[in-house]
Amino acid sequence: MIIWMFITLVVCLAASMPVAFAIGASSVVFCLLNGSPKLAIIAQRMVEGVDSFPLMALPLFILSGEIMAYGSTPRLMRLANMLLGKVPGGLAATASLGCGLFGAISGSAVATVAAIGSVVSPEMVKTGYKKSFTASLVAGSGVMGMIIPPSFCMVLYGAASGYVSIEGMFLAGFVPGFATILLFIGYSFFMGKRHGYHSGRQAGLTARQRLLIVLDALPPLMMPAIILGGVLSGVFPPTESAAIAAVYAFILATFVYREVNPATLVRICTRSAISSAIVMLIIAMAAPFGWIMAMQGIPKLLATSVMELSSNLYVVVLLITLVLLVLGTFMEGNSLIILLTPILLPLVTSLGMDAIQFGIVFMMAIAIGGVSPPLAVSLYVSARIVGIRIEETFPEVLHVLAILAFITILCVFFPSFSLYLPSLFGRATL
Repeated sequence: MIIWMFITLVVCLAASMPVAFAIGASSVVFCLLNGSPKLAIIAQRMVEGVDSFPLMALPLFILSGEIMAYGSTPRLMRLANMLLGKVPGGLAATASLGCGLFGAISGSAVATVAAIGSVVSPEMVKTGYKKSFTASLVAGSGVMGMIIPPSFCMVLYGAASGYVSIEGMFLAGFVPGFATILLFIGYSFFMGKRHGYHSGRQAGLTARQRLLIVLDALPPLMMPAIILGGVLSGVFPPTESAAIAAVYAFILATFVYREVNPATLVRICTRSAISSAIVMLIIAMAAPFGWIMAMQGIPKLLATSVMELSSNLYVVVLLITLVLLVLGTFMEGNSLIILLTPILLPLVTSLGMDAIQFGIVFMMAIAIGGVSPPLAVSLYVSARIVGIRIEETFPEVLHVLAILAFITILCVFFPSFSLYLPSLFGRATL
């Protein structure tokens, strides 16, 4: 009967049914056709699936990211433009750096693409950048919001695994995340010289103006330092760090930058509540689905099948990464983390791969999925901002995907690329 569960899942997803309901429907079909367990177990497992202390961080990180869009985004963009805006391709490099800086305070790929893209994309198009290049670059840089800490995707991975250190994941994301941003900046300079893209329009800045721009951008840039510093020093655990982030974001937006009033705060909380509810519903629906697969021995069957193909760790991880890339083009990243972490993580750790290293590879594969058609959530948001269809982003989107794939390969074959910082703080071993 397990085959009918997967057929139901595929059919429901192909029919554009919301992911949470597609997962739930497949579990119901299995119980009805198999005769056991009773349907009541689905509700029980749903409750158990969200009864997790680390998951409390998810809605709070989503809320902090929504709030930081007010006041912080333009200040980060001014800083990035001051640093990179004068050279050919500088405005594109500013967009990439802005995505990296905002990703470090939002924790969300789509939020980063929407916040930075809405600010810089129209200006890039106005100054002569191709729309396809603009949409592809912003989407590729924006997905680093799930790699550069703090990231609620990493919190979700830690919760789904049941044991992976969330602070270790935060540390592991720094090098791959910012290395990707640096490559995108280099790509921007190359394309700027090749196609004659102009730099951002900015008047000459005095030393005093430059200092004011830096000082103005320091408060939002302090958020990652506060969160990681507090977690690593033991002042507060990762879950409580999300509450600290939300309070800090509220103070900045309301009292420092004065861009949030009561009416705006209601809209922010409403959007955050809806986003949080969607993610939590997927988690709840995935719990009985995962339990049924475990009871039917699917993880063991998958592990045996993969091991029959090869027992080499790198071959297995590359095969898994390819599967994730394919699935990531059709399914939303959070759903993949919830569904596949309990299945894939035991397999790769049994072959000797560190759970944190695999987590970063997992995040990178999902990031590529966010830029790869047909689903390509981040690319869709970016393309909509500049007013083109996803298919019009070719061939520039292939360049962006190549950069993301290169970083993913480094994460697979060179453990120290992602594990060096966690190893320094005793969160991982090399």
